[in-house]
Amino acid sequence: MHRLDWENAFHHVMTRGMEKRTIFEEDLDLYLFVDRLQKCAIETGIHVFAWVLMPNHIHLLTKTGGVPLSTFMHKLLTGHASYYNRKYGRVGHLFQNRYRSILVQTEVYFHSLIRYIHLNPLKAGIVSDLADLNEYRWSGHFGLIHADVYAWQDTDAVLRDFAGDPANQIRSYTDFLMSIDEDISDLMFDEGSFIIGPAGLHTLANKSTISASASGNHRILGNRSFAESVLARLKCNRGTPIRDRESEHAIIDQLIQLIQMHWMVDKNSLLSGRRTRRSSRAREFLSYCLVDELGLSLTDAAGIQHLSSQGVDQALKRFRSEIKCNSIALKTLLEDVQAIIRQRA
Repeated sequence: MHRLDWENAFHHVMTRGMEKRTIFEEDLDLYLFVDRLQKCAIETGIHVFAWVLMPNHIHLLTKTGGVPLSTFMHKLLTGHASYYNRKYGRVGHLFQNRYRSILVQTEVYFHSLIRYIHLNPLKAGIVSDLADLNEYRWSGHFGLIHADVYAWQDTDAVLRDFAGDPANQIRSYTDFLMSIDEDISDLMFDEGSFIIGPAGLHTLANKSTISASASGNHRILGNRSFAESVLARLKCNRGTPIRDRESEHAIIDQLIQLIQMHWMVDKNSLLSGRRTRRSSRAREFLSYCLVDELGLSLTDAAGIQHLSSQGVDQALKRFRSEIKCNSIALKTLLEDVQAIIRQRA
C-alpha cells in the first residue's frame, strides 16, 4: 500500500523488532545505526527533528524532502538488518512488518511529539532522571543538549520557538520536556487522531476504535480540519494512496472483460502467459491499464497476469511506445478504460 507522503510532509515514524525482539545488542550496533541514519538523511534530504533508539524499537519525527520517506526508510532499515544478520548469524526479517508512519499536523503537535519521542528512555526506565537522559547518546535529545554532536539533526527548527540565546533555549526546551500535557495521550502519538480509508475519514477516539479499524488505513495526527484537508487533497489526486480492495477487484474484472471483447481472447489466454500475437497485445494493454491507469504496482499487476514483474515492465514499455501513435481506435479504448475507473472511484 502507498503511504501518505509528499514534499514537506511531517511524519512520526515507528518500527520495532520482530515479535518485539531486540534490534540492538551492544553500543556498537547503536553507533553504526546512528551513522547510517546520518548518511541516509543527507543522501535523501530528509529532515530529522526528533529520534530515539530503544532496545527493540525506533521513533523518528521527519520531514520529507524531494525523495520519498519510503526510500529513506528502505535504505535505513535494510542496511541495519543486513548488518545485524551478518554479525549475529541470523536470517530472515529483523523488523516487524512495514514501518508505521503517521502524517503530523506540526502546528498543533510538533513540540509535544518531540517531547514524547525524547522521553521514551525515561518512561521505559532505561534512564532514571533528566540528568541521565541528558547523557543518553542514542536520542535526538542528546543532540539538542550537546550542540553540534549530530550536525545532521535539524536542531534549529526545534529550538527556534524557545526564546533567548542558545543556553536559554536549551533551558526552556528541557523545562517543556518535563511538563505534562494532560490533553494528549501517549496512545494518540502512537496511533494518530484520525484514519483515512476506503470509507472516508474516521476519528480514533479510543483504543477499541483503533484496534477495530487499524488494518489498511492511513493515520493522521492532527485536528479535524487538517484531516479533512488531507482527505480533500487525496480526492483531487488521481494517484490517491487509498485503496478500496472490493472496488479495485470490480474494476479489474471489468477491464479484463473489455480487453477480452476487444481482442477476442478468452480469459485463460489473457492471464496464462500464453504467447500468441493477439494475447500478447492484449496483455500489453492490460499491463498499461493496471499500472498506469489504475495505479497498481508492477508486483500486483504481475500477480494478476501470472507474469514476472520484469515481464509486466517489458509489456508496459512496448505499449507506452505504441500509445504515442495516437490512433483513434486506441484513444477510444482508453476512454472506455478511464470511464470504468471513474465510475468506481
